[in-house]
Formats: sequence, structure tokens, C-alpha cells
Amino acid sequence: MRVLVLSTDWNAFNETSAVAKRLRMQARMVERMDVLVPHGPNQLVQITGNAAVRGFGLGKVFGSLRTIAAGWRITRPDIVSAQDPFLTGLVGWLIARIRGSKLHLQVHTDLFDPYFSSRSTGNRLKVLLARFLLSQADAVRVVSKRIADSLVARGFKAPNVLPVFVDIEKVTKTEPIDVRARYPNFKKVLLVVARLEKEKNVAASVRAFAEIVKSDPTVGLVILGSGSERVALEHLAKELGVADRIVFEGAQDPFLFYKAADALLVTSEYEGFGMVIIEALAVGSPVVAYDVGLAREAGAIIATRDDLPRVVTAVLSEGKRGKLSLSFPTEAEYRELWYADIASATGFERRTSTQAEMEVRPTVGYVGQGFIGKNYADELEGRGFPVVRYALEEPYRNNKDKIRDCDIVFIAVPTPTTPEGFSDAIVREAVSLVGDGKVAVIKSTMLPGMTEKIQEQYSKKIVMHSPEFLREATAAYDAAHPDRNIIGICYDIPEVHAAAQKVLTVLPPAPFELICSAIEAEIVKYASNDWLYIKVVYMNMLYDLTSKLGGKYDAVRDAFAADPRMGRSHLDPVHQSGHGGPAGRGAGGHCFIKDFAAFRSIYEKTFPEDAAGVAALVAIEQKNVKLLRDSGKDLDLLEGVYGK
Repeated sequence: MRVLVLSTDWNAFNETSAVAKRLRMQARMVERMDVLVPHGPNQLVQITGNAAVRGFGLGKVFGSLRTIAAGWRITRPDIVSAQDPFLTGLVGWLIARIRGSKLHLQVHTDLFDPYFSSRSTGNRLKVLLARFLLSQADAVRVVSKRIADSLVARGFKAPNVLPVFVDIEKVTKTEPIDVRARYPNFKKVLLVVARLEKEKNVAASVRAFAEIVKSDPTVGLVILGSGSERVALEHLAKELGVADRIVFEGAQDPFLFYKAADALLVTSEYEGFGMVIIEALAVGSPVVAYDVGLAREAGAIIATRDDLPRVVTAVLSEGKRGKLSLSFPTEAEYRELWYADIASATGFERRTSTQAEMEVRPTVGYVGQGFIGKNYADELEGRGFPVVRYALEEPYRNNKDKIRDCDIVFIAVPTPTTPEGFSDAIVREAVSLVGDGKVAVIKSTMLPGMTEKIQEQYSKKIVMHSPEFLREATAAYDAAHPDRNIIGICYDIPEVHAAAQKVLTVLPPAPFELICSAIEAEIVKYASNDWLYIKVVYMNMLYDLTSKLGGKYDAVRDAFAADPRMGRSHLDPVHQSGHGGPAGRGAGGHCFIKDFAAFRSIYEKTFPEDAAGVAALVAIEQKNVKLLRDSGKDLDLLEGVYGK
């Protein structure tokens, strides 16, 4: 799944921020994630191998126009997810309409709260726009039940509720600052954590603090945050005579301050969520807040504007501690919930087993625990299948005899192409471990016809070929979210078809699923890898030609990728080796080099009379070898296939 996220949060560019961490978590669940911040800084930040954040630095209007243009250029997203149902949502709706994508809207603010509309004419227009966009969205996510109830009360379909991810474990483990050493003049510390913008109403905290100091002059106020209101707030502190009791710390990691604070003060007039409230309560810091966001549900002490100074003074004098009343998902749970919410916009649902299947799940064996076998076995265990792993490495080597009792055994072992040719010896040895009457599913790449020969050798077992399409950099995601499941069988009879259907129920669901002949399945694997190999070589040649003639390759690449027939993948001539080696040029990695060499060899043996076809394949192969050697990329893999 390819997701385009339209964000309003500049913290997406700060790799240490909670926002960036959340985006990295989400990116692990999808094939590709592009994050555009319309009025964010003019930066491009790669946050993971499959996710990048881009801002345009042109203000809201021009930034939005640039965002629409960028949304047209990138690889077509399956879903456009906008962080609000206002201007950002409108941009998302336009991109979704242009690209034929699904629209997913996030609502972080109780936009139908009377205060929101009363603040300005602009907000009243926002509410009107939101009504339209919410009616157009394929799916809507809100951050609290309060907002969900507000939407339902106005006739909208019940949205998905998913709180913003809060790293409870991290905040509870963070060691606090030494407040006595840092603020020797403060016996008690009142904390404010907020962006210094008008909507956060930090001025109300400063005014309340001026009253609190009259009752307890030992209290100090620490304000964490930055924004356009800082100068005005500093002037207000001077006017109220409390400037010497207030410290403006700027934007800081609040985790260091929560445990050390005697209370957190939240005076926003409205909040969709209120993450700082959750974080502070999670470590026992009491929170005094207006009735906004999740404050009441989470366990904050609610105060009105007039009562605020009195309530805070009482909390400080009594030494009250806070307690979080809500439970929040772990990181793993959040990822799954987020994916389920995003996927709901597409109408694509993960296959669910029947009750009978749940009660009688087959025992699955996995022979081979390289990056392919391990990630597939992890995925199966994650869905509750009993899995037996066997490999030559510890701790799996003692499971060899247990493979015989497994109902379905997947085999993901090496099938090397060497100077001596292609070898399936390790696969044959693995199939011999499978019990008679059981199913062996070969995931390893096989030359066309070899699965049938192995079936002939082991006639008492059912042997199939199911090609894998994992990328080394995103193997865990690919294992859990296949774009196709292909099962190749050797005998077209009811018994074998039923076994193939059983294998499909074990695999995670895919938009495309096919039971075909083993030869067809074997060819599909080569068709994919070798086409991408050729694509990489061609794009490297195009890169050289464009550069030599004085053009900019990036412009050519982006225009090329805009053609939906071409796609954005494998267009960068210089990239990191898939198996962790140095960056370089050419089609490298464990699969591309050996698979193209094997394909060229079998084509040459099958069509010796096709001199032009053989010469074309040989030329492409030689060009790729030169690209790899000249850039020093994957030389060890080259030597393994071609020799020194």
C-alpha cells in the first residue's frame, strides 16, 4: 500500500521528535509513505528507506499549490491521508480526485465545539469546509471518543477512533532533571508544555501564575515551547511583576521535566487530544486543565478560568500526584491499529480464518532462516500459527526431525548460480525432510521445470513452488503485505488443488492470488527480477546520457515516473546495496545478479538459434557487471556468480 500523508506539523522534520518517530512506525507498515507539509520548511528529509518528508517553505497558500503539484508527480498513492479537514484536507481531496486515490481524513480538533467557531470568521468557514470534506472522505479517523460522538451527533458516519501514539514506556523510564540544581530559587515547579501560539492560550497560564505566586511565593513557572507569542508572553510576565519567577526554556524534551514538576498546567481553549496531559499523568505528575481534549477522561483535574489559580494552589499545597485513567496501545498494537484504519479507506480487508480453521490450524514448518525464511516465519507466528523452524544455525538445528510432522513446510534455502551453473541440491535435501503425504512449498528461486523434477523424485509428497518477492530492506513489511500470492502445482488434480487452496489460507492475503502450473510460477519469479535488472541498467545508461548532454537527471526521472506504466521504483542510478554493502551503481543484491545469469543461461540453452536474443541478454549482463565493478558495489556477489 502506498500512502501520501499531508501533515501540518513541523516536528516531522526533527528526527528525534515524537512526530518523526510515529511516522517511522507507520512507514514500517506500508510499501511507501510520502509526507508533504504544505507550509513547512523548504526541506526534504528521508526518515526511513521507504518514507520521506518534504516541505515547501512558501506559506499556506503557495505551499498548498506546490503540494498539489508534488502530489501529481509522485508515484500514485493508494490513499491520501490529510491531518485536518480544513485547507490541508482540501488539498488532500484535490490530489485524491486527480490521482484516483482514496481520501482519508484525520480530525484532531473538536471542530464543532462552540468555542472553535466563535473564535473567528475563519474558523466558521473551516467548519463549513469540514462538513463538505467529511462527506467526501472514504474513511475518517479521530483521536478521541469525544470528537467521534460530536461527528455522529451531526449525522456523520461513526469514525474510527485511534489516539495519537504516546510512548508511555519511554516517558516512564526517562530520568528527570534535577530541579533544585537547575532552579535553585524555586521550591515548587509549575510546568507548561505548549507551542507559544494564540490557540494554546499560554497567556492564561501566566495570568493564573501571577495569582498563584501571591499565595505561594516559592513557586516558579517553567514554560517549554517556542512560537510567535514568546515576546508577548515575556512582556506580559513583566507587566504582572512575575518575570523573575518564570523561565522560558524554549523547545525542550518534556520527558525530562514531567517527573520533576509539581504540576502541569494546560490552558488551551480547545484540544483535540492533549498529548502532554497523557504524558504527564503517566509519570504521576498532576495535571490541572480546562475541560479540553482527553483531559477529563485521562484523569486531569478540571478547572474553569476563574477557579484555576485556587485549584492549582490547592494541588501544590497538598502535594497531589496524578494518575492516568486511560490505557493506550503499545507500539506494536498501535502499528496494527493504524494500518487497519488506513486500510479501511480502500475496502481491502485482511483475510480472516473461519472458526473451524482457527481451531484446527496446520502446523507449519520453515526450512531456512535467512532474511526470507525468518521474516515469513515471524509473520506466521504473529498470526498465531504454530511454526517449527529448522536451519543449520542455532537455535534451530535441533528441529530437523520435527519437520517431518509439519502439515505444510515452506522451504527458503539457497539456490546458487555459480560459474559451474545453477544448483538446487540444497532444496532437494530440504524436501527430503518433509513427511510423506505432507505439502512442501518451495519459496527459493527455481529454474523452470525443476519443481516438477523434484516432485518426480519425491512422489509421496505434494511439492509446490510459491515464488517470494521480498525486498531485503523491507522484508518484514513485504512478508506481511504481499501484493500477490502465486502457488505453482505439478499435478492438475483435485487433491493437489485442495492442498494449494489450503496453502493460500495460511499465507497473508494479497490483492492478486493465483494457482497455476509450477513452471508458470517459476517463470513469474524470473520475469519480475530480470525486468527490474534490465530497468536498472537502462536507467543507468539514461543517467549517463542526460548528464553528458548537460541535462538534469532528476527532471527526466520524475517526468518518466509520472507515466503510470513506468513506476517510480528502480530509477535511482546510485543506491545502497540491498545486503548492506556500500552504495554504488548497477543491479546488485543477492537475487538480481544470480537470477539474471541463470535466466540468460537457460534462454541460451533453450534458443541457441536466437543469436540476437542471446547477444542482447549477454550485452545487458556485461553492462551491469561493469557498472557494479566500476562503482565497487557487491563485488563479493559478482565473484560468487562469475568467479574471479
